[in-house]
Amino acid sequence: MRRLLTGAALLAAGQAQALSCRAPDLMTSYAAAAASDLPYLVLTGTITDLPATGKIEKPTQATAHMTGMGLTPDGFTVPFDGQVIVNVTCAGPWCGGFPGPDPLLAFVQIDGEIPVLTMGACGGWTFAAPDAATTDRLAACMSGADCSAQPLQ
Repeated sequence: MRRLLTGAALLAAGQAQALSCRAPDLMTSYAAAAASDLPYLVLTGTITDLPATGKIEKPTQATAHMTGMGLTPDGFTVPFDGQVIVNVTCAGPWCGGFPGPDPLLAFVQIDGEIPVLTMGACGGWTFAAPDAATTDRLAACMSGADCSAQPLQ
């Protein structure tokens, strides 16, 4: 009986150690990118040419192609058509995954010749393609508006 109780206690402790993520927030991600030592591009568009994979269980990188537009103080006005490295990271046994084929907004870090999109276990660097209000808000942020603590409605 003692072994059974010990086993049950260990099982319950293991389940209690689940990954706890805060819901990704676009403006928090914008602030983190703006505060980074490395520059970021804020892009909208689609990512293609990713390998077909199931569940990712270890850190993985793949080179993909992104087509879309880059953010400026005037909105998403600069064409982007090039390679990106999709860097899937893990937090313990939990890993991010490759983005799907749907249009998205991505914070892509410039750290070498090819921009890098990090896909972590908790997300935060990709979001659904933005609506006009979000595009206007992001353009205002690039123009110097205070965007640090104002969540999008």
